[in-house]
Amino acid sequence: MTMQHLVIASHYIWWTLLLLISFPQISSCLEAIIVYTDINSLNSGNFNQSSILEITHSLAYLVDWHKCSISEIQICLENFPNSLILLDLSNDIEDQWAISRVCISYSIIHLVYQSKLKFEDEWTYSVVPSSNEQIEALLSVSSYLNWTQGTVFTSMENYGMKEKFFDHSNGFNFLSVESKSNISELVKRTVFRMGSTLYYVLCGLPESLKLQNLLYSSQLLEAGNGIMFNQESGYDCITEGALIVTDFGYEFVNSPEEYFKNSVIKLMSDMLNEISNDISHELVPLLKNTLKNLLSERKFSLVSIQNGERVIVGSIIKGNLVIFGNITFPGDTSIIPKSTKKVLHLSICAGATNPGSSPSLTQKLGAMGSYVAIDKINESNDILSNFQIEMFNYDCGVTIFDSTFAKACFTDNIGKLGLTHLSSYGSVVTKGTIQIFNQLNISLPVIGSANSDSALGSSTNFPMYVRVVNSNLLSQSIVCLKIMGWIKAAILYENSSWGISSYSSMVAAAKSVQIEIINQENLRVIPPGLNRTALRSYKDQIEAVIDSHARLLIMLIQCPYCNYVAEYFYDLGLRKGDILIYGNPDILTYLSINDTALYKRSEIGSSAFAFGFSQWIGKLGQDIANRILSKFSTPPNSFSCQYYDAIYLAANALDYMIDRGQDYKNSNKLMAVIRETQFSGCTGKVSISKGSNDRIFDVIVIKALKMSKDGNSTSYLVGEYMPYSTNLWTVVNPMVYADGSIIKPSDLRDENGTCPFPSKDVRTFAKGRAILFAICFTVALITAVITFIIWKKWWNINVEELKDKQEISPQDFIVGATILIEFFQLASMGPDFSVISPLLYEASNFLSLDLGSIIEMKNGIFWIVVDGVYAGIFAWNILCVVVLFRLDEKWKRIEFFRFLAWLADYLMPILGNLCFIPFVSICLDIFLCDQSIGDSFTDSFLAKDCYYFCWKGSHLIYAILSCFALLSYEPLAVFCRPLWQELQPMLHVKAFPLFLMVKAVFQTAFIVLNKTIKRVSDIGHGIIFIFIMIIYIAFIFKFKSYNYARFSLWQELGLIGVTWLAILSVIGLEISNYLYSTISIIFLFVGWLFIIFLGLFIQYKKYPSLLYRPKSRDTTNLFKFAFTFGKGSKSSLMKFNERKSKIVPAESGD
Repeated sequence: MTMQHLVIASHYIWWTLLLLISFPQISSCLEAIIVYTDINSLNSGNFNQSSILEITHSLAYLVDWHKCSISEIQICLENFPNSLILLDLSNDIEDQWAISRVCISYSIIHLVYQSKLKFEDEWTYSVVPSSNEQIEALLSVSSYLNWTQGTVFTSMENYGMKEKFFDHSNGFNFLSVESKSNISELVKRTVFRMGSTLYYVLCGLPESLKLQNLLYSSQLLEAGNGIMFNQESGYDCITEGALIVTDFGYEFVNSPEEYFKNSVIKLMSDMLNEISNDISHELVPLLKNTLKNLLSERKFSLVSIQNGERVIVGSIIKGNLVIFGNITFPGDTSIIPKSTKKVLHLSICAGATNPGSSPSLTQKLGAMGSYVAIDKINESNDILSNFQIEMFNYDCGVTIFDSTFAKACFTDNIGKLGLTHLSSYGSVVTKGTIQIFNQLNISLPVIGSANSDSALGSSTNFPMYVRVVNSNLLSQSIVCLKIMGWIKAAILYENSSWGISSYSSMVAAAKSVQIEIINQENLRVIPPGLNRTALRSYKDQIEAVIDSHARLLIMLIQCPYCNYVAEYFYDLGLRKGDILIYGNPDILTYLSINDTALYKRSEIGSSAFAFGFSQWIGKLGQDIANRILSKFSTPPNSFSCQYYDAIYLAANALDYMIDRGQDYKNSNKLMAVIRETQFSGCTGKVSISKGSNDRIFDVIVIKALKMSKDGNSTSYLVGEYMPYSTNLWTVVNPMVYADGSIIKPSDLRDENGTCPFPSKDVRTFAKGRAILFAICFTVALITAVITFIIWKKWWNINVEELKDKQEISPQDFIVGATILIEFFQLASMGPDFSVISPLLYEASNFLSLDLGSIIEMKNGIFWIVVDGVYAGIFAWNILCVVVLFRLDEKWKRIEFFRFLAWLADYLMPILGNLCFIPFVSICLDIFLCDQSIGDSFTDSFLAKDCYYFCWKGSHLIYAILSCFALLSYEPLAVFCRPLWQELQPMLHVKAFPLFLMVKAVFQTAFIVLNKTIKRVSDIGHGIIFIFIMIIYIAFIFKFKSYNYARFSLWQELGLIGVTWLAILSVIGLEISNYLYSTISIIFLFVGWLFIIFLGLFIQYKKYPSLLYRPKSRDTTNLFKFAFTFGKGSKSSLMKFNERKSKIVPAESGD
């Protein structure tokens, strides 16, 4: 019993004594001794000791326990031999125990005003319910409400009750309310962080009243919260919806004084009533039995504060609760608050509705990241460990903003907006939403997830808005295009605030990096929100893009309307690879909408690619992606990562404020903390730039669509651009274009300009392909037959092995260079190895003298190359005639023939050997007529120039010329290869004639494969190429290639290196991804290095060097030889005349 209770007791002794006087029938036998411990408190009421004694005379005796000795007490008891009751108003437990010993000695009933008795005996009884009885009643209500956790505010005296609470559930937190001064700190520092929704108040006045005020002012007593008081703390309860567990009959007492008065009077009254009905028994046993009966059936009531009034809604007897009234809770609701963590409410635009137009799934799919973020926060204890987040979905428009519709939508659900709102990725809707909030006086932070409209970056114009992206995304994405090699593009944008600002940023950035926008400027814009039918009215804009011939289209049109633009391109004749769409990440989702026009979008958008911020960073990013897939059975879209970070931006700010006891419901304060928040999220490090609404710039990623063999589309990461890093651009996966190649196509759709017919009319021409195959294989067969005849008749001879050391000559260098160049020529004839290394592929084309790969064959360049090849073949024929018929010797006096003879020494190995593959290849290109726009031969067109229709006019002339060129060039090339080396007196390293013959046959075979099988199947071509290469290598190993062992060795190893490259390339054609590209290039160079080191080892061990270079040499002879057209070498040539006579018989006469 506290000192407060002692004072209260002293105030109401008067009522106790007055009660005894009021029963004259037993007053002569029922006397009371009132023991107190503080005379000052006893006299502090409206009466004093003398007045009490005057009124009660012999019925009661007041004893000051601390001032009386035991002997004085005994005298007191002897003077009152009939005293039956001792009302103990002492405060100290030890005093109560000592007094109880006296009462036992004198058989006096000992009544105490104490709920926490520490001892039990047959003479001591408590006027008020014990603490155990109170807690039992309180927890019976908790069990009914299913409240298994909460915060318990208690005084130090009641702190021991926690054992009973923990027996009920271990979800309770106990806070000791020692004084009014620490209550504010408790609420600010502790209650905020605990996140409790349920509160138990077990402290006395005035602490309980201050606690109520603080909880209410901190908005901790609203819908979803519950609060319960015991008798001691609930006297002045003013909290609407609060519950009070009171002693039965004391439901409406308003103060401790009133409770004490009523409880004592009621007990004495009930006791006197009982004994007055039975005066036949001895009084003491009767009183004891009566007290046991009265105190063993303690009853409690459950009171609910409703509309400022106390309403009894239930009763509790021995822990059994009976509800007979309606219970209300804070927030004027009858819904029972859940025994869960405190709920923090957020809202999101995550629907699909577009008023007056088709729904959009992009926002809904992106919001999957938000829901996964909320699940992760609620499951973990990393942040907001004592809280739970719930999110309300507003479906008030995604990409189309209708002011009337949006206002009605938000008005109907204004109470569900929560602490923050995640806006649409559409800038128009975001701006409209902020405008509606201002009109409705709604002040809360709005967080953008994927909107990069530069206008929204102003913190002055939009002070309650931030976003987890940066507005510089648009301009920096143009830089990515430049890095990828694009220099021309078309652009199409919508006439919305987002479209206009995006267009301005894009055009300015394109100009700064020198990317030319080539579609007509006044036909670049269309209205926003056009459906399929309405878009037909803007055919001029779509055709302006087509007429520009740009392959790259920057599309700044929000989806789903971007879908209709792609479909319209299909309707106007464009097909796969004709146009590459580049835009926001939502264009990567438009193939996910399965409708009747999906096949059109699949055709046009199969290689679409988009810019965006980095996503799925590290293990966290992969975990989020896996969670989304597991939760929704749908892969995340390109916005999901940003939506995840948007939730975590709000959650981290809330966690910071709650941890410091700050008012997180103050939207301005919350917004200020959001702007200072930093964390590592799904997209990397997230923080807001000072003085802006933008996220601090991070990494831009380029992602592309890829169509799988089963027709499904997936997006993959192409590269990352880090503008503030030393490594600006990192290729993650090579871009795979519509034709399956990773080589960037031309900036314009047609290599030779525009074709005079729509692409949709083009088809494979089977008859033309059959003629192509027939011509190519005929050329191969003729080459093989003629080569065999030439070898059999003239060159079935051996070359003397090089055994002695010789001084290396320029001609020897030419032979060595030929081996190296032929290595690259054969590599370029094999399967496409750009999947392994585009750089190596381009270098190989250049070194192989493949004119079709070195020169861009457009705008008539192809025909210039063809004419050049014809000129080269004509020159070759002239040189061959001069050499074969020895015109330089027959007409010695004619300087021109001597010049041609000198020229032949240097040009014949180039024109007849190194140019063999490019010359034959270009001549066969004239017959590439396997595509057509009709069914007749004359409807087919040349693959190298679609303006040339085949088998008529100019093409027919070129076809005839190519036939003559091939028939004249190939036999002479085969015959003159060994002839040239026999005419070189300074040449020491010579190829065996059989090798030169066979090499011509294999080279022709590789060219034919390139023109035929490769146009049908890349993999089939690669496999056949490898098979033929193996045969070629086997032949070289058996018959050797050069008279010098070292050169033969490197010829063989070079062919093995080409075969190794071909094998890796064929595998790469089937597995086209960055991982294989990285692994294969490692395998390629490891294999090549092994071949090189093996060659060096074999060369060192088996084949000594037979060519040497002197330390110094006299170059005068070289100059003399050069400027006298070979006169200086006449004497050295004489010894070969006999050999030449055997090969080419001389005519009689000079």
